[in-house]
Amino acid sequence: MNQNQPFSVPPIAIRLLIVLAVIQLVREVLTSDTDAYLMFYLGFSLFRDGFFDPVWIYGAVTSVLMHGGWWHLASNAMWLVVVSPQIVPHMNNQRFVAFFMVTGTAGAVFHALVNWGEPAFLVGASGAVFGLLGAGAYVLVQGQDGISRPTGRDIAQYVLLMMIVNVGYAMMSGGVVSWEAHAGGFFAGLSLFPLMRQRPENPD
Repeated sequence: MNQNQPFSVPPIAIRLLIVLAVIQLVREVLTSDTDAYLMFYLGFSLFRDGFFDPVWIYGAVTSVLMHGGWWHLASNAMWLVVVSPQIVPHMNNQRFVAFFMVTGTAGAVFHALVNWGEPAFLVGASGAVFGLLGAGAYVLVQGQDGISRPTGRDIAQYVLLMMIVNVGYAMMSGGVVSWEAHAGGFFAGLSLFPLMRQRPENPD
């Protein structure tokens, strides 16, 4: 990426933010009962009514589009605005959206596996945001001189830093934030980005 280019948010990221904001806005105008109904069917929990039912696995996808409120959405939107300009140039729009949804889904599934048996509902795009940060290991990290390609040690230090940030988020939230979803999304992004990356890095 050319460091002299002015910062701008990719249009596909803006459209994705609009979709998330519209969903949250619609929920704001619904009655509490209707919103609870929507949360029940679009949030993610495999242990509704006290027992495991695999039919609810689709919620791992739909829950990425739901949020726990405007502050929750704003937090994820901030990261999307900051990180997407670094990731989108390496994918077309369709791949970027697929990457966002797949890593968010992976985060939700990892959360469910770590918290097996818990009935609480999971919502939010935090796993997808950390998926973008996982991709950042390939496009945000530079060598020690700030110019050369990163070594394995540089990338390992980045991964460690992101996990420290993740744990910090969880601790400051008082357990409300799912570090498991963050970690699952991050490592999914770290693994999938080399496979989904479409455009070579700009040498300029």
